[in-house]
Amino acid sequence: MSQTTQPSGLSCRSALASVLAATCAALPAVATAATGEDTALLALYREFCRVNAQIQAIDDAPEYEFGSYEDRQREARTNDLCRQEGQMVRKMAEILACSPSGLKVKAAVLQTLLPGMLRDCYIGEDSAEMHLVMSLLRDLAGSVDV
Repeated sequence: MSQTTQPSGLSCRSALASVLAATCAALPAVATAATGEDTALLALYREFCRVNAQIQAIDDAPEYEFGSYEDRQREARTNDLCRQEGQMVRKMAEILACSPSGLKVKAAVLQTLLPGMLRDCYIGEDSAEMHLVMSLLRDLAGSVDV
């Protein structure tokens, strides 16, 4: 998630668990077909999956009493991980996907993040996720002869 105004997102991430699992499970297939040109995207994707899995683990853990020290620590850790995730997504948006594998990486990240964001209505035009959407569309449009 990006640092735009948004709720904590803990509950919406739980709904994305199966999507994340499928996305991470597909990584070896994507990585195998990748060209050297998309290695930066693949490296960011691996890191994205690692951070996203940590967020998911926090979401799946038992809740602490609201406002308790543990709750505040958990919220701070989640916010830090979400900030990292948003930075990775912005970096991915800056990289041209040079192969079908690179396009798949961008699409997999969007499949992981967008459903919850759209459901909770906190996606803005300057969010990291929208930058990645526009980047993927530019990559696709650039690879099509009209």
